[in-house]
Amino acid sequence: MYRSIDIRFPVEITLIPIIITLSVLLIFSLFYTFLPQTFENISIVKPIESSILWFSETLGAVAINYYQLIWIYLPLGLIGLWRWSIWIFKKSSSLLYDPISASSKCSIQKYSIITPVYKEDPLIFRRAIESWLQNKPDEIIGVIDHTDKENISVFQKMSKNRPFMKLIVIDKPGKRPALAEGIGKAKNRIIALVDSDTIWAKDIRNSILIPFEDPTIGGVTTRQHPIERRTIWQKITDIFWDMRNYYDLPAQTAMGQALSCLSGRTSLYRKDVIEGSLDQFLNEIVLDRKKESGEDKCLTRIVQSKGWKTYYQSNAVIYSYAAPDFKTFWGQRLRWSRNSHNSDLVSLWDGWAWKHPFLAFHIIDRFISIFTLFFGPIFFGLALYLNNYILAISILILWMVGRGIKIIPHLKRHPEDISLLPVYVVINFMIAVIKLYALVTIRDQKWIRSANRKTYGSSSKKIKNSILTVEIIGCLIFLLGFIFK
Repeated sequence: MYRSIDIRFPVEITLIPIIITLSVLLIFSLFYTFLPQTFENISIVKPIESSILWFSETLGAVAINYYQLIWIYLPLGLIGLWRWSIWIFKKSSSLLYDPISASSKCSIQKYSIITPVYKEDPLIFRRAIESWLQNKPDEIIGVIDHTDKENISVFQKMSKNRPFMKLIVIDKPGKRPALAEGIGKAKNRIIALVDSDTIWAKDIRNSILIPFEDPTIGGVTTRQHPIERRTIWQKITDIFWDMRNYYDLPAQTAMGQALSCLSGRTSLYRKDVIEGSLDQFLNEIVLDRKKESGEDKCLTRIVQSKGWKTYYQSNAVIYSYAAPDFKTFWGQRLRWSRNSHNSDLVSLWDGWAWKHPFLAFHIIDRFISIFTLFFGPIFFGLALYLNNYILAISILILWMVGRGIKIIPHLKRHPEDISLLPVYVVINFMIAVIKLYALVTIRDQKWIRSANRKTYGSSSKKIKNSILTVEIIGCLIFLLGFIFK
C-alpha cells in the first residue's frame, strides 16, 4: 500500500515573492510619477515605458471594440449556448438507448410484407424482393400500378413456386390506396410496409419482430443507410440519415418510446391497430385539404394517438436509394419538411403528443430551429460588414468544429467524409431555407406515385412563395439588427 505525501509550504513563504514584486512596482511608480528626472538617464526605463504604453493602448482598443460589438457577441454566445445545451440533452438521452436483443427466440413467427410499386427500376425491385426473401417472410404482397407492366412481370416471375407471394394490380392513383389494399389483404397480425427500392440486410427478421413481444408496442422502425454513395448528394443524405440513426430516434425511444416518424422505407405495425383506421388514413384532412403524401407520418400518429408505443431497432439495418442529384435532393427535402410541418401541427393540435414530453419537446425545438439556423449566417454577415474579421473567422471555426463533433458517429462509419464538412455546413443552411419554404407552402403537396401527378399551385404562386420566403429571411435580418443595435 502506498501512502501519499502531503507537502505544504507556509502561506508566508508563498506570499513573499508576490509582496516583494508589488512593493518594487509601487516604489517604481511613485518615483517615476513624482521624480521622473531621476530615471531619464537609465536606459532600461524607456523600453519598459514603451511596452506599458503599447499594452495599455492595445488593451484599451480591444475593450472599446468589444464594448461596441457586445450586441453581436452576447446574443451569438447565448444562442450558441442554448443550441449546444439542447444537443447535449439529446445526445445524453440517446446514450440511454439500447435496441431489444434479437438473440432470444421470438415467439412471433409470422409476418407479411406489403410493398406499393409505381414505375420502379425493375432491377432494383428484383434485388429488393431477393433481400426480403432472405428474411423468410410468410407473405409478400406486391400492390403494383396497372400501368407498370415491367414490375408486374418481375413479380410474377419471382412468385413462381412461391404461393405466399401475392400480386395485386391496382388502378387507383396514389401510395395510400395501394397500402390500404395490401393491408386489407394481409393474413398475418404483423405487417411490414416496405418501399419497393429498399434492400434488407439478410439477418434482421428477429430484430424487427422481437419488439412486438412487448404487448404495448404497436410499431417498429429500422436503421437506414443509402445503397449507393457515388454523388455528393448521396453522401450528404447519408450524414443526415445518421443524425436520425444515432441521435433523434435513439433519444426518442429511450425517453418515452414515442417516435416522430416510423419511416415509410421499412416499418412494421400490428395489423389490427391500423386496419380499423384505414378510412381515416385514406381521407386525412389537414388545413382543409385532403392529404395525399406523408403516409408514414399519418400511420405513426394513428398508432401513437391510440396509446401504443413505438420503437427504433438500430440492430435492424435496411438500405434505400438516396437522391443522386441536387434537383431530386431538393424535392425530397421539401416534401419531407412539408410533411413534418403538417404532422407536427396535427400531433400538437390533437393533444396526444403532449402526453409524451420528450416528443413534444422535439417537435417544438424542430420548429424553432427553422429560424435559429439563420442566426449564424446573419451574424457572420454582420461581422464581415463591420470588418471584424476575427469574429467572422471565429464563427467559421465554430461551425466546422461544432458540426464535426455532431457527425462523429457518421465519421466512424466513413472517416473520409471529413472532407465534406464545409459542404455539410453550407447545406445545413440550405436545409433551413427548404424548411422555411416548406412552412410557407405548408398546404401544397404532390402525388409521387401516380400517372396523374399533380402539384397544387401555379408558377406565379411559386414565385410569390419564393418572394415571401426571402422577405421572411430579410425580416429576420432587420429584426436582429434593430434589436441588438
